Amino acid sequence: MSDQRISLTPDYRINAFAGGTVSELESGVTNGMVDVRGGIPYLTQRPSIDISEDASTDNKGRAIHYWDEASALHIFNNGELFKGSYTTSISTAPTAGTKKGYFYELGTSLILINPESDEAFYIATNGTTNEIIDTDFPPKQTPAIGLADGGAVLNNRLYVLTETGIVYGSDNGDETSWNALNFIGASRSNDGGVYMGKHHDNIVVMGPSTIEFLYDAGNPTGSPLSRRQDVAYNIGCGSAESVWEVGDRMFFIGVTSPGMLGVYVLENFQLAKVSNAPIDSFITQSIVKEGFAAVGSGFAAHGHWFYCLTLKSTPDAISPVITFVFDQATGQWSEWYATINDLSKFPVVGWTKREGATARAGEGILANGDIFTINDDMLPLDSLLASTYWVTGYAEAGYVTEASGSGTNIELKTRTGMFDAGTNRYKYPSTIRFVGDRTSSSQTLSISWANENNDSFGTARTQDMSTDSKEHGLGRFQRRNHELSYSGDEVVRLEALEMKFEVASD
Repeated sequence: MSDQRISLTPDYRINAFAGGTVSELESGVTNGMVDVRGGIPYLTQRPSIDISEDASTDNKGRAIHYWDEASALHIFNNGELFKGSYTTSISTAPTAGTKKGYFYELGTSLILINPESDEAFYIATNGTTNEIIDTDFPPKQTPAIGLADGGAVLNNRLYVLTETGIVYGSDNGDETSWNALNFIGASRSNDGGVYMGKHHDNIVVMGPSTIEFLYDAGNPTGSPLSRRQDVAYNIGCGSAESVWEVGDRMFFIGVTSPGMLGVYVLENFQLAKVSNAPIDSFITQSIVKEGFAAVGSGFAAHGHWFYCLTLKSTPDAISPVITFVFDQATGQWSEWYATINDLSKFPVVGWTKREGATARAGEGILANGDIFTINDDMLPLDSLLASTYWVTGYAEAGYVTEASGSGTNIELKTRTGMFDAGTNRYKYPSTIRFVGDRTSSSQTLSISWANENNDSFGTARTQDMSTDSKEHGLGRFQRRNHELSYSGDEVVRLEALEMKFEVASD
């Protein structure tokens, strides 16, 4: 009789997919993450979220930013700007749309760049909003030059990238004034511009087939920027909206010269691919052949950085079809979804960075416009309108009566992949049970399995996670794939499945 443990934290492996849907999953985690304790990887639920503000009919979330200068959150939804919350609209000047917008701070102004409509606005602390109309600003030139995604503020100047691969800069400290000579071409390759951001006090320019870097050389005429000769890449940006800048890291969908898409991270000027072959195939086929589009963002929780990559039905749609999540801490990919409010996936479009000296909770915006926060409380419950906090001041105990929020438990799943114990002979298992922390109250863990292929998962067996529960009468198999699911109200930490079995002699 042999004992063997089967890992519950496998790589995400896809066997078949179509139409943005995984039709056959070999192995992988859904709505979970890996928590390493004492060197041992445990499977637990993903961080929970609270929908702190329901966007209602304003359902095209495009950008979000907390501006410390104004002590207020700023939201870009469809064609409208909001300050603080959806109850305070400050402008309907931006053109309506569905794609990402980008906020930047320059002096006492907050800048919104809307590349979908080739326009930009500057916002005062009191909410007054005006468009940048200088005739040397690329979209206002004759003829007009379209904007690529992104932007950057470097050494008190605002920089934008055009679709033709030219970087234009504003005057020093003045987003409203642009000099006709303040431009530089990202000329390493004549491939145009897709996205521009900032990396370690450098401007990073992404084209369809190259990445290059510009630095502030303090040139007395023309652009202050010069191109770096020591670092560049022949990898392009395959999706501008997939880019997520977090500190000095930049995650994005990259494209190689043969045309294969993959997920990359730029860190310390070094480029590393972080997606596996099945993820590459999925996003390449879905975007290149099937017309889906991607949007990427992320957040930090439980001591991990999470990059969330959502595919949506078309470039101009807001209908998410699947969300893959990369955990920077463990290198693990998983699939996430949420069922709170009207969500069916986990479509994070933007996340606020912490600004200023005062610690505060971050907020994100979803594709449907809902504003959310992370519940870093280790409770596996997505909630709706359950969080209230004050930026300044305080409320005396008993003074505020808050309506209770509603929520749904997070459904955690994992599929282990085919197990054969190193031999193709028949295995006769006598018992199987989970290995991990027991719950304090009775909680149900469901276990099902498929023999020889992934199409024959049977009726699930259940185990009480508060006891030493085992399953018997397990039949025989040559290769078996196990699936576990749990949607209880306690956090679980699962290490493995433990199987006791005999192997046939011939």
